[in-house]
Amino acid sequence: RVLDRLVGYKISPILNKRLLEKQLSAGRVQSVALKLVVEREREIQNFKPEEYWTLNALCEKDNIEFKSALVSKNGKKYTIKTQKEMNEVLEILRQNIFKVSKVNRELKKVRPQPPFITSSMQQDAGSKLKFTLNTTTKVAQSLYEGVTTKSYGKKALITYIRTDSTRVSTDAQIATKEFILKKYGEKYAPDKFNIYASKASAQEGHEAIRPIDINITPESIKAEITTEQYKLYKLVYDRFLASQMSDAIFDTLTVEINSDVYTFKVVGKTPVFDGFQAVYKAVQSEEEESGNDKEVKLPNLNEGDVLRLVDLLYEQKFTKPPLRYTEPSFIKLMEAKGIGRPATYAQ
Repeated sequence: RVLDRLVGYKISPILNKRLLEKQLSAGRVQSVALKLVVEREREIQNFKPEEYWTLNALCEKDNIEFKSALVSKNGKKYTIKTQKEMNEVLEILRQNIFKVSKVNRELKKVRPQPPFITSSMQQDAGSKLKFTLNTTTKVAQSLYEGVTTKSYGKKALITYIRTDSTRVSTDAQIATKEFILKKYGEKYAPDKFNIYASKASAQEGHEAIRPIDINITPESIKAEITTEQYKLYKLVYDRFLASQMSDAIFDTLTVEINSDVYTFKVVGKTPVFDGFQAVYKAVQSEEEESGNDKEVKLPNLNEGDVLRLVDLLYEQKFTKPPLRYTEPSFIKLMEAKGIGRPATYAQ
């Protein structure tokens, strides 16, 4: 803060004068944000791509074909770096059997995400709705101040939009549970209310961002509000409703297959109970989207099963530089580093 007052306050007027941009300032938020953008750009410019190869074994049992990815050699994580190395691995694998070495089946519970705080609403609106930060702020403000409809007159639809707390009032939780029981049934309402931890730095003065009245569904007022208002209200509504629902349950099957010193792995995932995902699915990160944890149909596999190798599928790839920030990813970074507050992000 001292630096801000001694340096920032003097530099900001010069920036405004020289760059003819009245909104620009050299404050402790913008200066650090600019530094992060510059550092990322330098990373991209200095990046040297490295070659690597992916290898998948297409195997078959009971007339069901499935792919498994090469993950280790002699029990250690392994990546093929060159074509020569790939050819050597292929030669060994074509002369060996593929045998199931480990099968692990378990039911996995996935907990709903907490209701929105300012920064998570900004991120999801950017990722799911492709809203700019300014659009999200403007539309959220209009939903908080109130919209006029025939059914309800002028009515505020969501709670205060500048908050870093995930706290929900008991009245709202009780009303939401009644709504879930009525609309979705007993299985979808957890025995105890879902409570979410806020960050240590959170100011608990306000609740999480949620619909003020759970019975005012987005569909019921869709025709009476703007498209942008409807989209953002639905996002807030669905996220909050899902946060108060039961866990989703998946039957996961993790299978390891050995051939000589090489180990391949495949993960099958079958939904058992959709739970909160009946209402809201979170935006997946790139890592999750490219991961193995997807819905894959697998035959009945047991340890010791010998599989028929159908084909070995390989591809040359190169590592890629980090991506430039998008508004949602930049907000996520600033929040993680404790820079600024959500109310300052738009500027």
